[in-house]
Formats: sequence, C-alpha cells, structure tokens
Amino acid sequence: MFFTTTQGNRIYYQAVGEPNARPVLLIHGSTMTGAQDFCVESTLAARLAETCRVIVPDCRGHGQSDPVWRDSEESYPGGPLVYSFSAMARDLADLLIHLDVAPAVVMGHSNGGNVALYMLKEQPRATRGGVLLAAYAYIDAHLPASVPRGMNPDRVAAESPEWMHEMQQHHDLHHGPGYWRLLLRATIYETVTHPNWTAADLTHITVPVLCVQGAQDGVNVPGQHAQTLVRWLPNAELWVAENSGHSVHHELPDEFLAQMLLLIKRSQP
Repeated sequence: MFFTTTQGNRIYYQAVGEPNARPVLLIHGSTMTGAQDFCVESTLAARLAETCRVIVPDCRGHGQSDPVWRDSEESYPGGPLVYSFSAMARDLADLLIHLDVAPAVVMGHSNGGNVALYMLKEQPRATRGGVLLAAYAYIDAHLPASVPRGMNPDRVAAESPEWMHEMQQHHDLHHGPGYWRLLLRATIYETVTHPNWTAADLTHITVPVLCVQGAQDGVNVPGQHAQTLVRWLPNAELWVAENSGHSVHHELPDEFLAQMLLLIKRSQP
C-alpha cells in the first residue's frame, strides 16, 4: 500500500495484525527495506502481529518509497537525494496519523533507530514509546572514521558484491540502475553528521524508551551509545544483549521480542 505525505512523496508500507490492537511502527536499518529487516531476515513483524497492529514502511528513498531529490547536488556533500533522519521521521509521523493509529510505539534498527529517536523528539504527537536498537544521539570519533570507508560504493562493489546485489534488488529495481550508489552516498553523509545532540536536547522526551545494544556491536560499542541514551533520556531503560552484534532482533529473536513486549506494555496509558 502507498501513502502520500504532506510533502508529496509516497511511502510504501505494509500493515498486519488486528486493526484495533496496540499500534507498533517498525523502522528498518539503512540500505534495507521494511520487509527485508522485519519479515525476511527476522520474523519480528509477524510475531508482534499476534497481539499488535504492526506497520512496516519503507523509509523515503528505500525500496518502493519515493526518493526526494534536491534541485542541485553541488551545495550538498551527500549528493542529490534529500535524505535526513528528521525528514523520514516526519514522513512516518504523517503515516501514523493518516492510519489513525497515533500515538504508537516506534521501534527502529540502526539508522532506523535514529529515525525513531527523531520521532520521539520532533513528532511527539505520533509516539507513545520507543525501542532504539543500535541508535545513537551524538557523533563520536568512530563514526566518521569508519562509516565513509565501510559504506563507500566503490569499496562495496569490489569487496562486498553480495551486499551490492542485495541493494540493486531492493532499490535499483524501483529507482533505476546505479541508484544504490546515490543511496549509500546520502546515507554516509547523514550518518556522520546527524544526530549530534547533547543531553539537554533530549530532556523533554518523557515516554518510556528501551535502548538496545549488542555487546559485540562494532559500530555502537566504541561510543557507548545505548548507555549514553539511557543517561540522557528521562524514562529510558538499557538492555545490552550478550553474544549479539548490530542486529539483535535477527540474532536473538525470542529475547528481543520479549523485551519489546515489555516496553509496549510499559507504554500503555
């Protein structure tokens, strides 16, 4: 199904579960799609749908959702795509309001966790709680040192052809050959520049939040991002998942589901 936001771009989404059940929004990680993250590589959407109304979108410019283009890329180091966590948060808040399921619990994975955090901060009427998996609130020294190389399109093409082919399947199929390179370029720039907040910027977020980090997550552990979020968010709890990396919901599905259901329960009025 498609929904057109107040900005005019279409967002593709799936909705599963009973229409009147507790609403949950699942926000996929960077370069992925909602179905890939929550229906294929994990079964989180289907399992949550046993008790919840689950909305699984593709963020703008991912999968079947429309990209938004700049008039000129010369003034923007990230290239021609309008790619920002804040804009994605606005898109998804519009979607929840359109579906008449706001406020909802929002769960995000990796950069999707950053989008979920932006929703908690900038779109409070659409949220009643959050699960932030492998998200961050500030830029540490590790991110700009590692992300530009790890996500460099030329390196991916040479060293990670399976990842390249996956992105071609999920994104180029809908937006044209070579689109995956533009998506990576935009993702790199946003990831190493946003969000970059302080504790004072998050003190007004009082809904329940669960901050999740895999103990072996090579991206987030160096900056202790989940631990920082728990200190900065007034009503947050921490779960550091042992024997897990960046995608805890893929690696420890039963434990992740149990923790998420507790947060959903804690978020109910």
